Amino acid sequence: MGRVLPDAKVRTFREKGYVTVPRFFTAEQIQAVDDYLVRNADVKWTDKNDDPLREAHYLHRPIYDICTLPKLLDAVEQLIGPDLVLLYSHIINKKPGGGLGVRWHQDGPYWPRIEPKIAVSAWIALDDADVENGCMQVIPGSHAGHVDLGQSETADRDLIQDHAIALPDGVVDDSKAENVILRRGDVSFHDSYIVHGSQPNRSTRRRAALVVRFVPSATRIQPRPDRKQYLVRGRPVENGNVYMRFGE
Repeated sequence: MGRVLPDAKVRTFREKGYVTVPRFFTAEQIQAVDDYLVRNADVKWTDKNDDPLREAHYLHRPIYDICTLPKLLDAVEQLIGPDLVLLYSHIINKKPGGGLGVRWHQDGPYWPRIEPKIAVSAWIALDDADVENGCMQVIPGSHAGHVDLGQSETADRDLIQDHAIALPDGVVDDSKAENVILRRGDVSFHDSYIVHGSQPNRSTRRRAALVVRFVPSATRIQPRPDRKQYLVRGRPVENGNVYMRFGE
């Protein structure tokens, strides 16, 4: 393992539940993701399993290669240990001109097929992300103790899904929110229990990102015919998990 994150960055992640790293990816490294997004941004789908921007690493090798880039795995290893499973990926495309944001929520409690629900997400900026175009917002420290704060499905639609998963009113103190401002090629790592969301994109610019989720191989993963997981570094644990190879 190469130590790509300074110790201070690792401490920040532990304390705040997220950390940003500038200039993590080169423009050339993420261009393949951008090209794929441009080709698939307007594909119509009804079932989210048919959304080409979800789990694109299953079939598109350049996306898989970005998700498993050694430098990225080095960083994730510093945060959750040496035995890493690539669980999910999602290219999030927040188009300009208003539209929808994302309600306050936690990622981990939304994933019923894994236990424990402790994961790290790498949010890889394909565009500059700022307040004007709806950058991610987080409540620092809200991951402490990995407590499920009681989110549930709502009747409202958001950027991610037709029935937004959201925390109840009064749980989140908006005054503590921090804006995760990034430039293209930067990355933020966030804990699966940190409270986060985003405002609509009110600019004339796109705000897109590739989000990649990792768990330790000690995580128990319930099998599903429409989901795959890949052991991308280290060793498996005898816990019944089934791992795939790219293309299977």
